[in-house]
Amino acid sequence: MTGNPSILLSSVAWLLLTIDLAFCQAEPATVQLKLNENSLDPQVILAGSIEPAKELTLPANQPPSLLSEQATAPELQEGLIPQVYYLQAPAPSVLSSKEPVGGGVLLQSGAGQLRVSGAVSLLGVYGSDRTYVPWTPLFMLPPSLFGGDTRTFEAHARQSNLQFVYSGPEVAGWQTGAFGKFYFTSSSLTSDIYGFMPIVTFGEVRNEHFRFAAGLQPDLFAPRDPVVIPMTLLGGTGNAGTFRGQLRAEAFWKPTDAFQATLQTALSDPISTVLIDSSRRTTESDGIPNFEVRGVMGLGEIEPLAGGRKERPLELAVAGLVGRIRNAQILYSLDDIDPNIPIRSIIDIGGMSVDAKVNLTDRLGVIGEGYFGQGLGNYAGTIFQTFNSQTFQAIRGQGGFLEAFFYLSNRLHLHMGYGIDAALRQDLPVAPSAIAKNLAYYGCLFWDITPAIQYGVQVDYRDTDFAVLDDNTGWIVYNQFAIRF
Repeated sequence: MTGNPSILLSSVAWLLLTIDLAFCQAEPATVQLKLNENSLDPQVILAGSIEPAKELTLPANQPPSLLSEQATAPELQEGLIPQVYYLQAPAPSVLSSKEPVGGGVLLQSGAGQLRVSGAVSLLGVYGSDRTYVPWTPLFMLPPSLFGGDTRTFEAHARQSNLQFVYSGPEVAGWQTGAFGKFYFTSSSLTSDIYGFMPIVTFGEVRNEHFRFAAGLQPDLFAPRDPVVIPMTLLGGTGNAGTFRGQLRAEAFWKPTDAFQATLQTALSDPISTVLIDSSRRTTESDGIPNFEVRGVMGLGEIEPLAGGRKERPLELAVAGLVGRIRNAQILYSLDDIDPNIPIRSIIDIGGMSVDAKVNLTDRLGVIGEGYFGQGLGNYAGTIFQTFNSQTFQAIRGQGGFLEAFFYLSNRLHLHMGYGIDAALRQDLPVAPSAIAKNLAYYGCLFWDITPAIQYGVQVDYRDTDFAVLDDNTGWIVYNQFAIRF
């Protein structure tokens, strides 16, 4: 490892100090309620087994300070002047526009309820060697050809976000709703420009047995996420699946409180630009949508767990994907045509994923996901590589991650894991950009100082294996302060 070790030593000192301070605090009388598992990343938008939602309603005869998620409201009337309520509500294990997603501001009128919440984040990222990209690393870049120092440091607030949850009126037995989440970044999650970018925006209708949704949604293929600080969530390092335009249908079967099965299907956009901006891409859709399907089983009754969570002991899922995209040679004149490869070709996309979450005790658990397939660059698989630029054939590969987590208290939780993406070397082009393997060991600690303030620290050891260029390894240290509302 190159770089100044004092940076790492100071981070370790910070880590020990936060653990000591957290244990010295008195344990709250009730479980602290959080925005979601790590407050900022899209773990809350996991497309898992969705329980039939219970609408949060408000009484007319109580002041806002007395409101709770157990309260019941009278019927809403058309033309009612909107009222604003501030309240705390538990985070759901999965996303539905009818379920509360944390504290925030609640607007209520005859048209329904709109909850606005979010977080303001300041994130510092130190790298012992240069990465792509330094402010939210996905993989290491090759070492300097001249032996130069390539340490980096970034500090930004682009992980700040806003969430909007709308619960609309019931129409013919179907509950209507919508959800939106926006980050303060521009064009993609790897952009270094501030902006206001939607990562999830959809509308839905649902009842106890079925749900239909349309909009920008998480993939059904490999949707489970690790609990980490960067909003790219180990993309390209074992965590496949991203976000795209999608039309989704779901069916629920819940014979008992201890078992639920969910079937999810979707027609989706073959191209996603949420994680990496593909404005200069050389692929496009072939005129038909991708098809995704996922089956989920939830085993055991939902029970309260450390940290304010309410989850089943075990959730297992398997998903599949088929589709195709089109690519072509980049030509500026007829002289640019390479006669040895097709001018245009069709790439078949396909893959399978399995994922699970196991709560071994109320404090200890495991999260995991694995996938294999071909042409999965647009799904953050095979290190974002879809096809061989010299043969125009799909690149095959596999990957996955495994994470163990432990809640030291209701305010302090630790996560440690490993993720890896690997492409078949024989499928890669002989080119400087080709990456054969990308892996990371990571550990992170989240401390809820108060329900509204959180500190997080994470350390990664990353190793990127290039097919042509020199391999590189490095340490990444993240420090994040967040104020949630």
